[in-house]
Amino acid sequence: MMNTENIKTSLTVALPDWLGDGDFMCELKRPSLLAMAACGAIPNPLLPAARKLFFDGGFSPDKGSLAEDGEILLAVAKAAMIEPSFDELAARGIDLTDEQLVAIWKFVQGGAKMLERFRQLTDVSEPVVRGAEVSE
Repeated sequence: MMNTENIKTSLTVALPDWLGDGDFMCELKRPSLLAMAACGAIPNPLLPAARKLFFDGGFSPDKGSLAEDGEILLAVAKAAMIEPSFDELAARGIDLTDEQLVAIWKFVQGGAKMLERFRQLTDVSEPVVRGAEVSE
């Protein structure tokens, strides 16, 4: 049986605040865009735009529809935000800014990109030290 006590599924992230002079702390998780598409959280008419964002690496001013990109960013923010939730902010009449939406998107898509950076920083010319070989 797998021990799941140490698995983190969310992080508190500093997002830009509404006035641009500080941070808004928000607990976020990384929802799967593919799972969102599969369960209908991304409406069928938006699937081509979501595919473009997911597989082509992001937003481009000369491709796609700004309205579609906005709808996808809102859906991702709604799925990613834990504390406060997207719905809690909306109930108080608070809309996320464009900067916040893009920051949430970057956080959600950042997992694989962070690993790529790590692999680039790793020096493979150094010998690999195994656990049993490490002195105490």
